[in-house]
Amino acid sequence: MSYAEIDAHLVAPKRFVTLSHLSQVEQADFPALQDTTGLSMTDLSKILRDLEDRGLVEISKERKNRYGTTLVRLTPDGRRTFLNLVATLNRIAGN
Repeated sequence: MSYAEIDAHLVAPKRFVTLSHLSQVEQADFPALQDTTGLSMTDLSKILRDLEDRGLVEISKERKNRYGTTLVRLTPDGRRTFLNLVATLNRIAGN
């Protein structure tokens, strides 16, 4: 077992909790994701931009009534990456 098996970028607490929440839902709107993760708007925006740049999440904007809604979902690669990360952590932890 080696620490090199773990993507340190993704196990950072703010990214990990964001990915964890997204892995449990089909998609989440920005306020719900912010509420669930406890992250500030600024932190969550930065994290989502980074995860989008890595191809792990897909962000879309929709109009509901007169207001815009930001929706976030894991990409298939993002879901696979997160599940592999959790499996690796469990294996290293002996579970």
